[in-house]
Amino acid sequence: MPADTTVKYFHSGLTGAPVLSGTAGALINVLDACLVNGFAVSAVASLVVAGGVATATVSAGHSAEVGSVVLVSGATPSGLNGEKKVLTVGGGNTTLTFDATGIADQTATGSISLKLAGAGWVKAFSGTNLAAYKSGNVAATACLLRVDDTGGKTARCVGYETMTAISTGAGPFPTSVQRSGGTWWTKSTVADGSARPWVLVADDRTVYLLTTYHPTYPAGGAIMAFGDLAPVKSGDAWSCVLSGYASDKSAAAPGDNNDYATMALVTGELYLARPYTAVGGSAVAYKAFPLLVPSASTTITSGQGPMPYPNGPDSGLYLTPLNIFETVFNALRGVSPGIWCTPQLLPLGLFSSGAKIAAADNLLARDLRVVPVGAGTAGTFAFFDTTGPWR
Repeated sequence: MPADTTVKYFHSGLTGAPVLSGTAGALINVLDACLVNGFAVSAVASLVVAGGVATATVSAGHSAEVGSVVLVSGATPSGLNGEKKVLTVGGGNTTLTFDATGIADQTATGSISLKLAGAGWVKAFSGTNLAAYKSGNVAATACLLRVDDTGGKTARCVGYETMTAISTGAGPFPTSVQRSGGTWWTKSTVADGSARPWVLVADDRTVYLLTTYHPTYPAGGAIMAFGDLAPVKSGDAWSCVLSGYASDKSAAAPGDNNDYATMALVTGELYLARPYTAVGGSAVAYKAFPLLVPSASTTITSGQGPMPYPNGPDSGLYLTPLNIFETVFNALRGVSPGIWCTPQLLPLGLFSSGAKIAAADNLLARDLRVVPVGAGTAGTFAFFDTTGPWR
C-alpha cells in the first residue's frame, strides 16, 4: 500500500524554506508556502522506475528529506505524478526515491519537476499582510483562520465560521469581548529581519506551528494551533479550535499555560467555534492529557508529568492524546489529531528538535517527530505523528 501523504512536516532548516522574522508578512509567507503552495521547485533530470521504486535525480539538488511529501508533475506515465512520500535521499540531496508500485520498469519522459507539497489548504481571502486560510477538505468544518500579520514581532489570529472578505466575517472565535484583536502568535523578540527557527506540522484540516522566537532560548519555543478536532460526536460542525497567547509575549521567555502541549485546568487562550450545544458563539476550552499515575497538579507540560521515565518494567516511553474540553460544561469535545504528549518526567536534552523516533511503546509503527516546547530548560516535548493519516 502506498504511504500516506496527508501529513506534511516542514521546518526552517529545509533548503528554500521561507524565513520567519519580526517583519510584517513573514508569518504569512510561511503559512502560504506550507499550507497552500508548497515550495522549493526543482527540475528533475531523470526519473527511473525499477522494481516498484522510482528514483528521481535532481542535478541541482532538492529540499526533501526522508518522510517529506513531494509533489511530482510533468511525468509520463501519469501514475508518477502527484504527492509522493520520500523513502530515501541520496548524497548531496541530488536523488530521492518514492513508491511506484504498479508502474512498469521504465524511464519516465516529459518536463518533470517536483517540490515540497503544500498541506492542502486554500487561501480564501487576502490583503496587505492579511490572509484567511481554509481547509481544502470538503469534510472539514469550513471554519477559517484570519491572520493579521501587519505587526513585526507578533501576528493576531481569529477563527471565523464564515467570511465574505478579508475583513468581513461571522462567528469569530475569540470574540472581540473575549480577546479584542484576536489571540497572539509570536514571531520574534525584535521587529527586524533576523531569521527565527520554526516547525510546522499539518494535514489538510489542522495545523501546528512552533516558533523559536527568542534567541536566548534556542532549544524551545511557542506552540500554537488551528483546525478541526477529531470530535467525540460524529457530525460536530463546530469542533474547530484556535490556540495562541493572551498577550504579546515576544519579550518573555517561552513557556506558559497557553502552550498547546500543556494541560491546564485554567481559562487559557483556547477557543472553539461554538459550544457543543451549537447555540451561541465562541466557547472557551482547555487542554488535558491522561495521567497514568495520580497527580495533584493541574498544570503539566508534556514531558514534565508525574510518571517516571523510563518506565521501570520495559524502559518505555509512553504517549497520550491531547484532549480538548469545553470549559463551561467540562465536556470532552474531542482529540487534537496528530499531536501526542507524555505524562512522564523526561530529562533535559533527551531529544533534539526534529528528532525522529520510530515508535513509542504504546504507539507502535508510527514515525514521530519531536519538538521541544517552552524555554528548553526542562525536558518538555511535543510529539507529532508523521506517518498519518490523523483521522
